[in-house]
Amino acid sequence: MREQSFAPGVETTAVRATMARAFLAHGPRPCARRTFGTSCVPRIPGSTARLASNIESARWRVNARWRIHSLRGHAMLENTPLQKVVATVAFAAVCCALNPTARADDQAERIQALEKRLENSVELIQKLAARVAELERAAAGNTTRPLPAAVAASAPAEQARAIATLQHSVDQISEGLSKRGSDTGLPLHGFADVQAGWSEASDPMRLRGFSAGNLDIYLTPQFGDRVKTLIELVVEYDPDGSQAVDMERSQVGYTVSDALTVWMGRFHTPFGLWNTSFHHGANLQTSISRPRFVDFEDKGGLIPAHSVGLWASGKRAFGDGKLTYDGYLSNGPSVRNRSIDFNAFTDDDSGKMFGLNVGYQPTHLLNGLTVGVHGFGSTVRAYAASGALLSRTRLRMGGAYFGYDESDWEAIGEYYHFANADADSGARRSSNAGFVQVGKTFGSVTPFVRYEQASLNPNDNYFLTQRTGRSFKRAVVGARYAWDARSSFKFELTQTSEPAVIQIDENGALAPFSGASYRRATFQYSIAF
Repeated sequence: MREQSFAPGVETTAVRATMARAFLAHGPRPCARRTFGTSCVPRIPGSTARLASNIESARWRVNARWRIHSLRGHAMLENTPLQKVVATVAFAAVCCALNPTARADDQAERIQALEKRLENSVELIQKLAARVAELERAAAGNTTRPLPAAVAASAPAEQARAIATLQHSVDQISEGLSKRGSDTGLPLHGFADVQAGWSEASDPMRLRGFSAGNLDIYLTPQFGDRVKTLIELVVEYDPDGSQAVDMERSQVGYTVSDALTVWMGRFHTPFGLWNTSFHHGANLQTSISRPRFVDFEDKGGLIPAHSVGLWASGKRAFGDGKLTYDGYLSNGPSVRNRSIDFNAFTDDDSGKMFGLNVGYQPTHLLNGLTVGVHGFGSTVRAYAASGALLSRTRLRMGGAYFGYDESDWEAIGEYYHFANADADSGARRSSNAGFVQVGKTFGSVTPFVRYEQASLNPNDNYFLTQRTGRSFKRAVVGARYAWDARSSFKFELTQTSEPAVIQIDENGALAPFSGASYRRATFQYSIAF
């Protein structure tokens, strides 16, 4: 994925996907540690080494990822070795003062006082550096006549005093940071959206007006460099108009290294790319709607978008690129009230769901490309409203996916092949589903198109017991306009066709579906905060 662009009004899917995968799915990571550099203050190596060590410690402990670009301007000084030291210390001090986790009033006042003292030190050393440069120019212009001894000795002495004062200030900053510890508090973020939609009478959902959309709140408390958590709450309206509050994700993780992070709790099932890149925040994705097949369970999705259990993920260099991988073991899903139930509280039997996802991202010739394979398996029970068992299906899925985001182009495609079997009769049924979406960004506008298709076996009880478990074809066209990096307006048109099929209702009776073809038009305004 490309690096984030901070130009106003310009935003890429890479930014949104990276935020979702890296920040939402894996939680906030500590700032990458940087080497301080090899430059030092002339003729005072001992003081400089100690100062560099303290500065590096302070920078490593300052969590300023969200403000680093806006603070660069405060650290731009002349490119001299002495001023590089000053710029780095001033940068660390300002980051400390602006860090949103330093909420205690006394700490804030103390850091502001330190910042003022450092500003005075900056002014002093700037004057000193100018004086040194003047002396060096004078020495270069008159090499035959040596400088007076008092003048020659004054520069190092003044430098030593200035650096001693500066080092004392850095020691105070480091002491203050050490008292705060590694607890970064409770960062709060979220998304919200409002919508309007109209559709034809044959649309089973029948849109005819405005919708309040979703309010998505997520918290990412981090305890030290390795223990992290992610909690996501969504307030939304169901199709019947009732309000619902869902705990969409609640997971605790431990990072062993870049090669392995282990999570436990409720998480987004890591199949394909869409479900791990785009979550409940509407502003993250280019389109308004998710592909129907991989939509959330309460929106008609046909596979479990959420899981409760253990999830291990990681990445490592492989050849001329990067290998990513996910493995998970969770409660096995079931079908209740004609929709997928991923059994958030406990499993309904001893069978568990197991899945893998392996991807590869080249870094040179095909930069921006991601390809991978995925699969999962479980035994799924379908229940009637009375609690009676309707069927048992051995669910087996295998497939592949790709993603591309480079040069203002974005594309994502996923394929799913099902080789299900009835657990009682042993009869095997094959089904297929997939989608492809392509978009191109022109400044702040990203038009896109998407095609979806599912060919589901009409005798497969896993699909027949679900309300939306029917074959379909869908074409989507739309556009996304980014007002700025945190808000967008979207427009989308869809055309869907579904053939006739006989399904099974919540009472276990046959439920004929006569087929349908319909259009929808939807609008959405979404924000992130």
